[in-house]
This record gives sequence, C-alpha cells and structure tokens, in this order.
Amino acid sequence: MSTYHTPVLLKEILEWLDPQPGKTFLDGTAGGGGHTRAFAERGAHVIAVDQDPEALAECERSCVGLPVTLWRGNFADLKLATTVPLDGILLDLGVSSHQLDTPERGFAIRFHGPLDMRMGNDDSDRETAAELLNRLPESEIARILFEYGEESRSRRIAAEIVKARPLKTTEDLVDCVRRAMPFRTRPGEIHPATKTFQGIRIAVNEELGVLEQALPDAVACLKPGGRLAVISYHSLEDRLVKTTFNELAGKRENSDLPHPGPEPPVVLEILTKKPITPGDDELRQNPRSRSAKLRVGQKR
Repeated sequence: MSTYHTPVLLKEILEWLDPQPGKTFLDGTAGGGGHTRAFAERGAHVIAVDQDPEALAECERSCVGLPVTLWRGNFADLKLATTVPLDGILLDLGVSSHQLDTPERGFAIRFHGPLDMRMGNDDSDRETAAELLNRLPESEIARILFEYGEESRSRRIAAEIVKARPLKTTEDLVDCVRRAMPFRTRPGEIHPATKTFQGIRIAVNEELGVLEQALPDAVACLKPGGRLAVISYHSLEDRLVKTTFNELAGKRENSDLPHPGPEPPVVLEILTKKPITPGDDELRQNPRSRSAKLRVGQKR
C-alpha cells in the first residue's frame, strides 16, 4: 500500500462497495491510489480520477500491472471520465496527507511555504490563496472565513489580512490569525488557524460548489443497484452530502409544508442511516482520519 496517503475507512469502503472481477468502479479522488489499488487487487476495473498531477503519477506507480485507467480532471466532470454505467463510485473529499506534508503546496499551517492551496497545483486558470486574499475586499474575506471556515472571529482576522497585504506565505496568514486572536499552540491541540485555512482552501478550490454538482452526476453514472460512497471531513461537506442524499431519496426537509411543482424522482436509497466513522484501531494508526464520515447510497 502506498505511503503517499493512507486510505481512510478502507475496510468499510470495501465492504459497502464490494469490488469484484467484472465490475467497474470510479475513484473520483484517487490521490496516491490507496482505495484504487484495493479495488483493482480484487479484480475490478477502476477509473482513477484526480486533478492533481502529482497524485495521478503516484497512483500510476502504485497500481502498475493492475486494471486501472487514469483520468486527469475534477470529479465535478466525472461524466466525462466514463461512457459505461458504473457499479460503484467513491468520493474521498478533502486534502491528502501528501498535500498537507508538502510545504510547496501551501495547505499546511505548520510548514513555511507559498500561500497556494490549489488542489491542481499547475492549474494556471485558478487563483492561488495569496492572489485571492490580496484581491478580495475585507467583507468578502470575512464572509469566506465565517461561512466556509465556520470561524467566529472572521471579521477580526479579515481586518488583519487586509492590513498585512500583500500576503505571500502560509506564515503570513498564520501571523494574521495570531494578531487577531493571540494564542499559544500546545501539543495535541487543533491549531487556532485551522478554520481560517479551511475556509480559504474551500474558496480557492470552490469545493462545495463542485461537490453539489458532482453528487447527482455521480448517481446518474451508476447502474441500477450501483453504489455511491462519500467520505467527508468537516460539517459543511457532511451536511451537503446528507442533504443531497435525502433529496435524491425523495426526503425533503420540512416535508409537512406544501411544495410547488411535481415531486422530484426518487433515484437513491440511503444505505447508511447514520454516518460511519473510523474505529479505535484506525484512529491509532491514522489520527488524521478522526473527522472522517462515510455515507453510502444505492441507485434505484
């Protein structure tokens, strides 16, 4: 198994998706190929999708000799990656261990590096985090930190960011958070800048909009009986997955209230009534999996 990124909830994913010879799966966030390799080793053909060229290169190395097809792209475009109905799709959201551990990618608080945060690091059409923060007005930065980072001190942090412009490095951003809310980091504690980094990363990569588009498209790509598994890592992602699954399963919020127009078609059965989370053994082996939540649905 590749050490590039430890696959999260692997045992549970294999149980729910059940890869076998003759089946075709799509891993929409291939990363270093951990889940992809496990599917392919069980005889399934896997279409491995990732927008990060470094991730795809590692996936290719990890899956030599296995029935794996690589496709460079965002999982929002997964309809372009396959022309055949699929038996299963996996979306493992968030940032890979490799991205977090590579200072040049600009995702990690603990490393000094350029303030980049693009999932596809050679995507010249997408603004870096530094470009975004140096361009946006203070009010928009505060909105991003509050809505995407769920940061209660968003206005104070945004004000410090504007004062410090131009920002260039991850350290510049951490310093802005420190001036807005002085802190000392202690071993084992979540860093106070974590929410700020999360909010900016989500904005740079348009992660929630991409996910909102990808979920119904993924179901459309499945065979009847095919399964969609989604691993999320923070409450905004999980809430969006839960809400979309409920909509596709015909479960509207406030269902007692009248709704205009026809009822939407029911295309999904929700198999996990509550999200599945890592067990104690996995948490000991991979502490970064602590916030993972898995939801699974089956196409009707």
